[in-house]
Amino acid sequence: MCTTCRLRPLRSISVKTGRLYYDDPYLLEFDATAVETRSVGGHFGVVLDKTAFYPTSGGQPNDLGTINDVPLIDCIEDEPTGALIHVLQDTIDAGPVHCRIDAGRRADHMQQHSGQHVLSQAFVELFDWPTVSFHLGAVNCTIDLAADGVSREQAEKAEDLANRVIRDNRGVFVRYVAEENIVEAGLRKATERAGKIRVIDIEGYDRSACGGTHVRTTGEIGGILITGLERAKKQTRVQFICGDRVIRYARMANHALEAISQTISAPPLESAAAVRNLWEEHQQLRKQIEQLESQLIDYEAAQFPVNNGLAVASFKNRGIDKLKMLASRICSRPGTIALLADEGDQLRVVFARSADSKVDVAALLKQTVERFGGRGGGRSNLAQGGGLTGSAAEVLQFAQDRCTGGSGM
Repeated sequence: MCTTCRLRPLRSISVKTGRLYYDDPYLLEFDATAVETRSVGGHFGVVLDKTAFYPTSGGQPNDLGTINDVPLIDCIEDEPTGALIHVLQDTIDAGPVHCRIDAGRRADHMQQHSGQHVLSQAFVELFDWPTVSFHLGAVNCTIDLAADGVSREQAEKAEDLANRVIRDNRGVFVRYVAEENIVEAGLRKATERAGKIRVIDIEGYDRSACGGTHVRTTGEIGGILITGLERAKKQTRVQFICGDRVIRYARMANHALEAISQTISAPPLESAAAVRNLWEEHQQLRKQIEQLESQLIDYEAAQFPVNNGLAVASFKNRGIDKLKMLASRICSRPGTIALLADEGDQLRVVFARSADSKVDVAALLKQTVERFGGRGGGRSNLAQGGGLTGSAAEVLQFAQDRCTGGSGM
């Protein structure tokens, strides 16, 4: 009999999982009993009578680790029953199980989540901007503030206050408040939770209803760094990192700064100004190059061979924009049709005519695309297409024959 069948595969979960992480987020190894199972997206899911694994909830991702040495790939909550389903890479037997939590992931999530509470309260205390939502990502964390815009100066003031609270090494306590007393608890944000409500109390600073895992003291957060601001839908998204992530970010930023410094031969902390100067020089040189290219195209167009009113040629990796410019300037001559092709990552064509010509090059392009595939469009005096099959010589000969024969023109 398969191990899956040794557990009770019930349609509805009847066990409410005891949550050990509520009172001891530092518990990383524990024993429990596997009591029920169910299939979750084709994976084996098991319910334990108690668990220290945190499920994805409240913007915080789930813990990882092992149950009887089988890797955990997810932990989700069955909200109607309060049971937590542990999704595993393989099946396990019913009965007693030994569980280990990924210590690095847990510690990181505790730093980030506790740091979020500190930073959110800093924005409230300084600017009265409440946090609307929170997301703890693998690389960055974000809070969405009810603020139309946040300046870099305002963000740094909140960052400074948050880091002062961290340096104060204030206690972080878990308290349980009865629903009828929650108004007197002084929460930063009202809660819709019922029954006994778990509150995270940062000593003398912040109180928030929260089911997440948190540090014991603010000093364990290590530090907070705001890494980005983004305005969207009358809110501002603040991107930040905490603790060990700040060290890793600083190390990578320092490596990048050193590489830039060495490349442009400027001191690291002066490299931004040096790069800005180089960029401005680049922009000026780019304009000069464009002007010179335009003059060269004028010269090329003036010397371009035209036979019987047709200018026909193919190029390699010329680029569609320069091809259009050349075709238009060739057709500044009266009674001229330009049929140009460019063989690059795909075969592209540009057809143009002078103002006094009666040929509809958009209609000519349509016939050419119908014959050789691809797509394109344009006006009667200038059209372009791409993705044509066949060689450039074949495509241009087809278009040239239509012009000289007058077919459909």
